[in-house]
Amino acid sequence: MRKIPFIAVFWFFALALPATFVALAGVAYINLHFSEIVRAVLGLEVLTTAGGRGWLEETGQRLPELAGMIIGMVVIYAVYLFVRKPAQQGYSSTRRPR
Repeated sequence: MRKIPFIAVFWFFALALPATFVALAGVAYINLHFSEIVRAVLGLEVLTTAGGRGWLEETGQRLPELAGMIIGMVVIYAVYLFVRKPAQQGYSSTRRPR
């Protein structure tokens, strides 16, 4: 039996098992304290937004601006792809000279 597959399996489990336990502990914590977390986030939301308005309302008002920027970037990228010139068919650095 070769040693490399054993080492790969060992390190896979050595990294995966602690990460799995941390994820399960996080899910259990969130499950037990979800209402407290929601209250804390809502309290922070009221304190940090302009005039006490919620983040959802602020985001909803700015969503058209964000959509316009994303659509504009997609259009510019599409124009770039259609106008792009192909590479020259001359000497390539990957070919050997004859």
